[in-house]
Amino acid sequence: MIQRQSKRQEPISLAVINPNPLLDPAWRNFVDDMIPTFVKEVYSPKAKWATKPFGEVDARFFSTGIRELSDHFTELRPSRGMISYFDHPKYRSSYLLYFLPLQAAKFLTLFTLHPGAMAAMFAHAEKSNGVLRVADLGAGPGTASLALLFFLLQGKDKAKGLSAISKIELNWFDVNLPILSDGHKLIERMVAKNPALKNKIDLRTYSIPWWKALDKIEDQSIVLLGNVLNEGNPLSPKSDPFWQNLFSVAKGAGTLFVEPAAKKSSQLLSHLRDHFFEAEMIESDPSQIWGPCLHTQKCPLSSGRDWCHFSVPVEIPGKWFKFFSQCLGSERQWLKFSYLWISGGVSREISEGISAGKQNRSNPFTHLRRVISDPIPIPGRGGQRSILLCEPERPGRLAIPAHKKINRGDLVKI
Repeated sequence: MIQRQSKRQEPISLAVINPNPLLDPAWRNFVDDMIPTFVKEVYSPKAKWATKPFGEVDARFFSTGIRELSDHFTELRPSRGMISYFDHPKYRSSYLLYFLPLQAAKFLTLFTLHPGAMAAMFAHAEKSNGVLRVADLGAGPGTASLALLFFLLQGKDKAKGLSAISKIELNWFDVNLPILSDGHKLIERMVAKNPALKNKIDLRTYSIPWWKALDKIEDQSIVLLGNVLNEGNPLSPKSDPFWQNLFSVAKGAGTLFVEPAAKKSSQLLSHLRDHFFEAEMIESDPSQIWGPCLHTQKCPLSSGRDWCHFSVPVEIPGKWFKFFSQCLGSERQWLKFSYLWISGGVSREISEGISAGKQNRSNPFTHLRRVISDPIPIPGRGGQRSILLCEPERPGRLAIPAHKKINRGDLVKI
């Protein structure tokens, strides 16, 4: 366990393509115009309202459902009983207006923070005749897929980005047909607003549970799962064949799980990660995980008081998103989530250029640690602070100078 800081230790940050990918004008148009206009057209209680511009009266009307749905998403929800919220028009519209941008922002941020994974996705599409195949399991309105499209639209290197892709095949799986339909219509509007997507999107929707998706897909460039692990028991023996087969299908960037930052869902994700290694579903090699882990041993936060989650300082732009955030009692200045990203078989040191040569199969991350806490003041040490680090079995602790800026999720070099 790390106890002290040496002179040779140097905090470093994750490689970031764009510190805030949400500042792109296309994103603001999406959250301020496209979604509110669609929601008002489809979910207004009176037909004569549908064609009028979305305004503050509309925002106040829909904010009631947003508050109720927010309450449902808290950890107290089991005491109130589970609801199939996508079955209710009020909650579908609430999700589209507020929670779709919020969840999409998490995926978009993770795409940006892991350029190696995205490079592997592009490489797989190139080998597949330019076809980028995306499986979105538990898709809802295609939240994660929409985030991926924004990532593609913002690509700085067009030669290796959207222009090099001939077709984007989106495979969505969800049991709720109305929300799949809403997402399909939003995709159509997004394509209409962005000529670079014209004739590239092939959207296929399947009204079946996400754990039955493998009969419909093969050889995917990326597999996305957002907030789905509370459905069923992902650690039951019956689920093992599904995971084993999924990892054989998920090529390119592999499989990305994104869950809430809550203790229960975060520790479930840690247990699932440990199980994948213990059951030898994935190779016991650190290069087989894009993040957040840099080792293959037992997660130090899979049980106990603390849990593995991240807070990224990202502002989500948008007039109406800010309005709804204020209605919920606070403005969003941080994105909070837990995640696990399993590689599609491409070694991480090759794609991200960290460490030595391409032929070195030893762990290139021996001297790197992931920060898994916010800075913690050290009493009586003149403003000095410490941080917790991801280490096998038990978190490490590292002292840092008072002036050093380090965020949860950064890497430090030991």
